[in-house]
Amino acid sequence: MSDKLICRSGLDLYLSGAPLMTSPETARAMGFKTVSALSKARLAGRLPIPMFTVPGRRGWFASTERIRAWLEQTLQLPPEEGQP
Repeated sequence: MSDKLICRSGLDLYLSGAPLMTSPETARAMGFKTVSALSKARLAGRLPIPMFTVPGRRGWFASTERIRAWLEQTLQLPPEEGQP
């Protein structure tokens, strides 16, 4: 079984099955200690993923797929020496 398959399965268990993640879920997935730290990063333009509001709902949200893609990109191991 490949490492990528194991990693993807781990992400499936870690991320919610819903299409949107709330700020607390996003903060946890991205490694922020608090929602406030996530909010400060969002306001400063330092988040690698977009966050948005949803009409009729309070708070900020992020796409689960965008977070998944960011995690997959971030967790990739660098190629070994001599490998492309």
